Amino acid sequence: MAHSLARRAALGVSSQSRLLALETSQRSCQTSLETRLLAVSGVREMHSKTSGLMEPLEKPWPYKKIGYNNFFHLIDNTTKRFKDNSKMVVVEGPPAIDKTKFAMELAEEFGMKYVPGTSMEQWYINSYGYDLRELDHAMTWTRNKSFDEKKFAQDPAGQEGGADRMMFNLHLMRYFHYMEGLEHLFNTGQGIVTEKSPHSDWVFIEAAYRQGWISKTTRKYYYTIRDQTICELLRPNLIIYLDAPVDVVQKNIRTRAQTTHPWEKNSPVFENTGYLEHLYDDLFKKQYLPEAGIHSYVLTYDWSEGGDTEVVVEDIDRMGHAMDYHDKYDKQQLDWRLLTEDNFGQKRYNYTAGSGKMKLLHHFNSPHWFADEITLTTTEAQEQDRVRTRLPGSMFQPGYNTELGDKEPFFNFLNGKWGREGGYGDVPYNLENSHNDSELEHGDRVRAKAREAGDVDWWKKGWAAASH
Repeated sequence: MAHSLARRAALGVSSQSRLLALETSQRSCQTSLETRLLAVSGVREMHSKTSGLMEPLEKPWPYKKIGYNNFFHLIDNTTKRFKDNSKMVVVEGPPAIDKTKFAMELAEEFGMKYVPGTSMEQWYINSYGYDLRELDHAMTWTRNKSFDEKKFAQDPAGQEGGADRMMFNLHLMRYFHYMEGLEHLFNTGQGIVTEKSPHSDWVFIEAAYRQGWISKTTRKYYYTIRDQTICELLRPNLIIYLDAPVDVVQKNIRTRAQTTHPWEKNSPVFENTGYLEHLYDDLFKKQYLPEAGIHSYVLTYDWSEGGDTEVVVEDIDRMGHAMDYHDKYDKQQLDWRLLTEDNFGQKRYNYTAGSGKMKLLHHFNSPHWFADEITLTTTEAQEQDRVRTRLPGSMFQPGYNTELGDKEPFFNFLNGKWGREGGYGDVPYNLENSHNDSELEHGDRVRAKAREAGDVDWWKKGWAAASH
């Protein structure tokens, strides 16, 4: 498949401005004090393994075990680990065009960490492999039953605001995962390649709202939360958009619906051409990418018939000094031009330290009580908590669930699953695990006996007595 220079996207600003930056970067003045300071900012050209210029990483900081605090800031500098490939790269584009395969290949070629895109699988399945969706039978309230991408594909307006809750939960997880990606980058120097980002997920909210699949109050609530949280996350260094016409996307979806994605067959979502055109042609390509290109480099490729990752790698290698020079007033890569060690340390603290993370997460606590499809009633919430806490492995933080084989908490430090480290495998939703009454205790006894009898579905038993 031929790949011409015309397929390579503009780098987020006008061609004249970008060419001027490239020419300027090649002048002798790039050794000036200003450029040397900017070189410390983590905004440098990228190098692939194939180029032979990729820098080896320094020894990573064990942030998952010991975290990062003000004392560690005094003894461990952040910028010493930043290399040419210490970047946040986001792959965007419509479904069914092999974005995941491409993202994994790109991460491998640049020695970066691949982080899968966010899905409701990560919401419902805990770190022990137990799926909360299999306890839907224990939920008597419709709004407590699971709603994921599979149900959305079949009935996007169903289950009393199921899409409202799903999309907001996806935003929460996408925000947390992106923050953890930044945490990894700032503590190890290893760049991140991921799919989708919290910076772009507003397009899904807008497209669904236009179709009437989510309510006006949900849309308002989403933007209320987004406005007070998104500013804390550095924008991507590079956005790669894999494009394909809507008819090609629909053809690919119909093909995979025959094998791996049966829930997408005759889907009112993916057979809705107007929805897909509005989402990808209007919102993504005409609104999000031009706006994002002010601060992030943007490369777009026609992926209608698949594509060659090597071509993208070559394009990134050729970007050269256009990627590392920015004058004082250039908005391109502005988020990453932190300039001083203290500024880098502060960002690292915000993404790593317990108090820093909590400060960011507290921004999600908004006194906005009118998102009726998202906010549960007291009765609904109590039932939800009762069932969630009885999902095996969710009563306590990973590493502390002794009934599933974890060691006694006093000895957990011996197997490396204690305190902070176990929190990375915790469930993404809040749990009120103080519920304990006669009905729940009876259900616990039923489940324990079923487990002793060798029933593989022991954890699904005993809910008739515990339900309301």
